[in-house]
Amino acid sequence: MAGTRVAVVTGSNKGIGFETCRQLAKNGITVILTARDENKGLAAVQKLKTENGFSDQAISFHPLDVSNPDTIASLAAFVKTRFGKLDILASFFILVLYHPI
Repeated sequence: MAGTRVAVVTGSNKGIGFETCRQLAKNGITVILTARDENKGLAAVQKLKTENGFSDQAISFHPLDVSNPDTIASLAAFVKTRFGKLDILASFFILVLYHPI
């Protein structure tokens, strides 16, 4: 993968994260779309592939829950094994804190 830039986009099964994946892939960057919900993440990847003609090499999915250290470690191992590097990290997860008044 020499010369290929690799990006991880968190919280990217919809909204600004989803569009960020689209724009990065359109610019020749290999994208790893992440989401907590595997079904939603896989559906988002399929939608991007269908609507834009992206290949399996251009965009892929990996589950990630940023509050779960096991999924963070799994993603890191996946990136290291498959690509050997990470060039871009775009983080669009939402952290909701509940504090009663």
